[in-house]
Order: sequence, then structure tokens, then C-alpha cells
Amino acid sequence: MRVIVTRASADAERTAAALRARRHEALLSPVLEIAPTGAAIDPQTAQAVVATSAHAFDALGRGEAAKLIHLPLFVVGARTGEAAQRLGFAPPLAIAARASELVAQMVPALPVGARMIYLAGRDRKPDLERALEDAGFLIDAAVVYEARAIEALSPEVATALKQGKADAVLHFSRRSARLFMNCVRRAGLSAEVADLRHICISQDVAAEIGAGSKVAKTADGAGLLRALEQM
Repeated sequence: MRVIVTRASADAERTAAALRARRHEALLSPVLEIAPTGAAIDPQTAQAVVATSAHAFDALGRGEAAKLIHLPLFVVGARTGEAAQRLGFAPPLAIAARASELVAQMVPALPVGARMIYLAGRDRKPDLERALEDAGFLIDAAVVYEARAIEALSPEVATALKQGKADAVLHFSRRSARLFMNCVRRAGLSAEVADLRHICISQDVAAEIGAGSKVAKTADGAGLLRALEQM
């Protein structure tokens, strides 16, 4: 199948490689670009660092990282931990697949009332911060990166849609799904996209696309690829 990938460039390349390994063709049209905010980090009395994306460490300068590497680290995703270690952090005390699982691992590892720095993106769901606060932790969110919208489809994808040479699109987040559909409308290609197989990472994302979309059974890249091949 010819599959449209809308993730930010570095993430899109990894997904494209996974698609090619399964003998699909990847058509790249990132709708987001990741950029550092240049935020300064003030550790104050922080007792831990938490992060949910490798983008946080990709955006964090070594000078800012040096202020934090002495603190225990808790992350979502193995790639996040690997990105941190490239900056000099020790291996994370906990690596979880989801934010809720991470909080469960942090509770026995830290005292109630512990203060932590959350290396965050500008556009994010509040779930992790709420769960940490509910567990009795104090959160200082440092917005170290942002995902900026790209306003147009790539020429490759626009041409593929016009020629009917795309079969499916993978949607990794509600925001990227919305941005993709906005790009489609601006390009006048809504009719061409209507026949695509829309594979969504969660029900929340599928709500952005509407009827006809398929939700992966597991909310990760592997789940999306399995859902794609089941259609």
C-alpha cells in the first residue's frame, strides 16, 4: 500500500522505514515541525525530572541539561530515555509505555510532596500533570519544545492524491489529524482524501476524522501498522 505519514520529519522517517520493511510505500507530508523554545531551566529544589518525549531532550541544550543530570529521571518511552542519555543523564529510574503507568512507578520511588521538573511541549494534554498532582507531587513545567504547524501538503503527497496514488494515512495525534485535514481542504483535495483508509492511534484521534476511520488496538506505532494491515 501507499501510505501517507504526517509526523514531524525525524519521526516520519522512522515510520517510513517501518512501512518499507513491510513492503509498503511511504509518502511523507509532515504537518508539524519540532522546534526548541530556548527556555531556561531553573532546577530550584527539584528532586526529579520527568519527560514524555524524546523531543524534549533533542531540544534541550547541553548547558541546560547539565543543570539536571544529577536528578533521577522518569520517562515515557525507551527512545525518550535514550535521548536523555545522549545528553549525559543516567539511565532512567523508570521507563513506562504510558503516562499513567509512569506515575504508578513514581509514587513508590519519591516522597509525597517531591518537586519535579517536567520537560514538556507547548501543546500537550494535561493528563500527566493532573495525575502527578493527584499523587501529591509538585510540578514545574519547563516548555522546552513546540510543534509548529506546517500549512501545506508536501508536493509528493499532493501529487499522489491528485493522481489517486495514495491508499491510506496514519494519524498519530488529534492535532496532526486536524492539521492534515486542513491542508487537504486548502489544496482542494477533500474528495480525493475521502476514499483513503484513515488509521488512527486512538478513539480521540478518530473523532477528528469521523466515520470510516479505524482505531488501532494499541496506542502506538506498532498498533497503527497492525491496524493498517488488517484493513
